[in-house]
Amino acid sequence: MSTATHAPAPARRGFRAMGTDVLLLLDTSRTGDAPDAPAVQQAFDAARAEVNRIEHIASRFDPQSELARLNAAGEAEVSADLLRLITLALAMRDATDGRFDPTVHEAVVAAGYDRPLDQLPADAGAPGPAMPAGGHVHVDTRTGRVALGTGTCLDLGGITKGWTADRVADELGVHGPCLVSMGGDIAVRGALHGEPWPVEVMHGDEPRVIGLRRGGMATSGTDRRRWLRAGAEMHHVIDPVTGRPSATDLLRVTTVADDAATAEAWSTALLLAGREGAAHEAEARGITAILVATDGDVTVTGGLASAGDDVHGEQPA
Repeated sequence: MSTATHAPAPARRGFRAMGTDVLLLLDTSRTGDAPDAPAVQQAFDAARAEVNRIEHIASRFDPQSELARLNAAGEAEVSADLLRLITLALAMRDATDGRFDPTVHEAVVAAGYDRPLDQLPADAGAPGPAMPAGGHVHVDTRTGRVALGTGTCLDLGGITKGWTADRVADELGVHGPCLVSMGGDIAVRGALHGEPWPVEVMHGDEPRVIGLRRGGMATSGTDRRRWLRAGAEMHHVIDPVTGRPSATDLLRVTTVADDAATAEAWSTALLLAGREGAAHEAEARGITAILVATDGDVTVTGGLASAGDDVHGEQPA
């Protein structure tokens, strides 16, 4: 991702969290604060604390996280934030006709992704049996109680980074225009010196810089988060129907929406739809997307196709 602009450059803070690289950018030109000013550093400290707080709520790897405890118990009264995440994830399951599904947890584990990626062995035994998703989840929004169906566990990894980027951008944006990147899942609030934030994405094998005016952007791909099981290469994008890593003919999908969480869910859903299905659906719904096929072919839709390189988030219909 590129964020180079004319001087003065925005203040920045980078760190690792949620198994990925986090980047915070804050335009301080309106306040006149130097990048190392105490107010700026305090804002960055608060943003990092919020990322860590959400990770402790929604991590599937931390046995003490709220999500892990819910999965273990099968039923619990959850915090307001976990309730919001689960409710959003289930709404996106409905919106995407089940291609984005937070109940893929058992399939991901069966495929071998049962611990952080940097802790996976170089190779291991054969993967477990296919575990189709579509599990039952009952949410009582009045009491905050969530009940999981038999054999159902939740994996919110497909939406948590985007949702976190949105939450952190809301808070950091109080201090000025900002961009928050959670491993490439991006939320922006306000314009950079009155112009769109320049964001570099891979357009096939070549980088392409597009201007993001507001909202969020996310990328899903089968070229990241890969490992071996019995010599066979696996990846983390599970097809909820088969319960196996998807066999899509798309390598990578980048989408833009009103918020990063929605963009993240749709990037997964379009990836699973395949090249022809994704292009048709993106055009029909007005989704701004870059679709990169396994053979290198690239299709652009929505704002990128009609407005060049200056786009803004639009909620898919």
